[in-house]
Amino acid sequence: MTKNTFYTDHWREIDDERVARYERMFVWRDGHAALLAPLDLRSGSRVLDYGCGPGFVTEGMAGIVGPGGRVYGVDLNASFVSKASHRNAASDNISFHLVDGNRIPLADASVDRVLCKNVLEYVPDVQTTLAEFRRVLEPGGRLLLIDSDWGFIAVEPWGRQRTRRFFDAAAPAFKEPEIGRKLRAHLLDAGFDDVDVRVQAGVDTEGGSLLVLRNMASYASAFDAISADEVNALLAEAEAAIDDDRYLFCLPQFLVTGVRLR
Repeated sequence: MTKNTFYTDHWREIDDERVARYERMFVWRDGHAALLAPLDLRSGSRVLDYGCGPGFVTEGMAGIVGPGGRVYGVDLNASFVSKASHRNAASDNISFHLVDGNRIPLADASVDRVLCKNVLEYVPDVQTTLAEFRRVLEPGGRLLLIDSDWGFIAVEPWGRQRTRRFFDAAAPAFKEPEIGRKLRAHLLDAGFDDVDVRVQAGVDTEGGSLLVLRNMASYASAFDAISADEVNALLAEAEAAIDDDRYLFCLPQFLVTGVRLR
C-alpha cells in the first residue's frame, strides 16, 4: 500500500482484527430504521447498497422491502462479498456483487433507491460515482448519502489539539475527510433534484466508539505520522475516561437526499 492509494487499498485488504471490529460495528441495530427513513424504503423497493461492507445493513433493508423487493449489496472487498453471499444464499431478494473500478455491476435504471453510507469519503472521484448512481436509478428514484465530516469530531478527554493531531495522522485513510459538508453541492452538480440536508450528531459516552478510535489508530500508525507510543497513550487515556465516566465522542453524520427526476 502507498500513501496515495491507501484510502481505497485499506478496504481491499483488511486484516482479521479489523474484520472482527467491523462485524461488531456494522450489525443491524434498532436505530438503523430511523437513520434510513429519508430513503423512504417501501415494500417492493429495489435498492442498491453501495459499499455494503459485511452486508448486515443490506440484510436489514431486505427485510423491509420484503419478498417483492430486491436489495443489491456492492463492495470492493472480496471477503465481504463472499461471506455475505454465503450467509444469504437461501434468500431470494438479496444478492451481493464485487465492484472493481467505477462501474456498478447493475443495468441502467434497475433500482428505485440507492443507499451510500460512509463510503464517499473514500472514493477516488465523487462525481464519477454519483454519475453511476444516476445511471442505475430509474427516473423518480431516490438517493440517500450518509457520510461523516471529520472536521467536526470531538473526543474528550483529548481536547481539540490532540484530537486534531490524531485524526490528521489518520487522514491518508480518506480521499476527502470533510466530505459531509460538500455532499449537497456534489449532488446538485451531478444533476439531482430535491436535494435535502440533515445532520445527525449522536454522542457516545459509554465507549462503543472506541472501536472507531482503534481503527483510526491503525491508520495513523501506517505511515509513521504519529508515534505508536503517542497513539497507545491516547487510547489508554480514552479507555480510562470511559471507566471514570468522563468520556465523550461526537461525530456528525450528514444525511443528504436527492431524486433523479430526469
